[in-house]
Amino acid sequence: MITPNWHCVSEPSDLFDLVRTEDIASLNAEFPVERIKLTATDGATNYMWETIDAMDDDTFAKWMDYHFAVYERQDLIGAAHHTLDILRKK
Repeated sequence: MITPNWHCVSEPSDLFDLVRTEDIASLNAEFPVERIKLTATDGATNYMWETIDAMDDDTFAKWMDYHFAVYERQDLIGAAHHTLDILRKK
């Protein structure tokens, strides 16, 4: 599943496909599309989900403010477990 240069290789039978952002860009290049945005839909949430689940409403609202302030930062995309690539047909 991992190549000598640390690239994940997924098979069609795998539940998830582990890809790098350059893999996503390469796939997009095969179609007449333009990227609107690439976002980290969960950001750092998966690393601290228990803390987030225990937050009161005010603290959670602050967490969401933070998340929406950084979820499009390309330097943080790789930390997310899930991304959303929004494309438009050309």
